[in-house]
Amino acid sequence: MKDFEKANAQVFVVVPHERCRTKWWADRGNPVVFLADPGFWVSSLYGVAFQMRIHSDTSNTPGTFVIDKRGILRWAHIGQGKKNWRDRPTVEQTLAKVKEFSQ
Repeated sequence: MKDFEKANAQVFVVVPHERCRTKWWADRGNPVVFLADPGFWVSSLYGVAFQMRIHSDTSNTPGTFVIDKRGILRWAHIGQGKKNWRDRPTVEQTLAKVKEFSQ
């Protein structure tokens, strides 16, 4: 998180569930901001809503997005394949993209 802060970046996690479930993750001492998206509005905007079913629950395809200060989407990585929940960039890859687009 300190590296993201040094790059003047904020990290948000959008959770496709109601606030009470989002609060559960936030209360675990995670250093990021958790945002509830129970209506899948944000998830739909970024093309990752309702893409995956886990047991009896719906979830999003994992996506990582770098958005600049003007609100322009600069980079996106959306999970691909049958086990798309495993297809995620590393923290280092994401930080490199943040730094690339913050100059």
